[in-house]
Amino acid sequence: MLPIERGLEIVMSVAKSRERPDRMPVESVPLRDSLRRILRDDVLSDADSPPFDKAIRDGFAVRVEDLGSIPVVLSVVGESRAGLAADVTVERGQCCEIMTGAPLPAGSNAVVMVENTERVSPNSVRILRGVRENEGLLRRGAEARQGELILRSGRRIGLADLGLLAGNGKSTVLVSAKPSVAVIATGDELVEVEETPKPDQIRNSNSYTICAQVEEAGARPAALGIARDDLDDLRRKICQGLEQDILIVSGGVSVGKYDLVEKVFAEFGVEVLFDKIAMKPGKPTVFGHRGQTYVFGLPGNPISTMVAFHMFVRPLILFLLKAENTAPKVLEAKLEAPAKCDPERAALVPALVRFDGGQYWIRPAPWKGSSDLVGLSRANALIMIPRRSGTLESGQNAQFLLME
Repeated sequence: MLPIERGLEIVMSVAKSRERPDRMPVESVPLRDSLRRILRDDVLSDADSPPFDKAIRDGFAVRVEDLGSIPVVLSVVGESRAGLAADVTVERGQCCEIMTGAPLPAGSNAVVMVENTERVSPNSVRILRGVRENEGLLRRGAEARQGELILRSGRRIGLADLGLLAGNGKSTVLVSAKPSVAVIATGDELVEVEETPKPDQIRNSNSYTICAQVEEAGARPAALGIARDDLDDLRRKICQGLEQDILIVSGGVSVGKYDLVEKVFAEFGVEVLFDKIAMKPGKPTVFGHRGQTYVFGLPGNPISTMVAFHMFVRPLILFLLKAENTAPKVLEAKLEAPAKCDPERAALVPALVRFDGGQYWIRPAPWKGSSDLVGLSRANALIMIPRRSGTLESGQNAQFLLME
């Protein structure tokens, strides 16, 4: 059995050795459709940001040198609003009423917020608190200068990035095209979601969770349905799946009488590079390739499937997309309860994590094994316990993965 780290190294080394110059092609999409896509073009600021000295609070634009003695009464010579600047110059003994986001009038060098003033008359105001120069305002270009790099190629576009792109006039965005991922669930016991299972049957949940993980990672799922534990049916489905960038088959990869997937892989010339990983859940994880298609065989138990996808398939998808970060994001928390490990395998234990007092706290979630979707649905993290590390006790630090 290979350690998790070695398995991931093999997946990524194959991807790098077979890398086309462009990995995935670039496509242009409307800005509104770019959220969570992988940016494929460096973005430069098209202007100074902000484009003028602006107020960051409602109040009065003043000259700091007029506030030597507080309180002080100043004459109000105008009003500056966002989108409607005051065409005035603030001179000695004067101020200008100003709103958040409005341009700073000439002659002024600070903003006193309205809460620290009181009106004396329609044309005068008493300043109750002094300010320092540049207080209450943002100078032109303080956020970014024209031509400055503001978003780097490889970044996954987030909510703030969407606003930043809009603010820089990007109505369309260059992103990585989505790799296609074929998903096949195997097993005579499986029925479709809308069917009522017989006593010896279960609904096909894996196709839905895997397809959701594929979409979350940034790829395009192609659900090919259920393949029965029959060589001809498996051949038909796998033949279809090998036409995609990535093929995922869940179930049928262990050592049972009806675990036929690796046999069919061999018939189609798939070069299998590993078929066991020293992790729990997820031991019978298979990886190989044929031509330009990456091939995974994932365990049939739902939690095993989700864990194996997160550890091996997701990093590959992100690499193909040219994402800047491909490895699983590992965080650290303090254990609130003991967490046990299999002596021969690394464990990824469903857990409940919370953030309190400046740090993460985590405890194993109640679950009944790798088929327990009820238990997993109540968890929000996976504790990572290295093999041969024994039991991690309460109070120890543990690494974990957030489940998004």
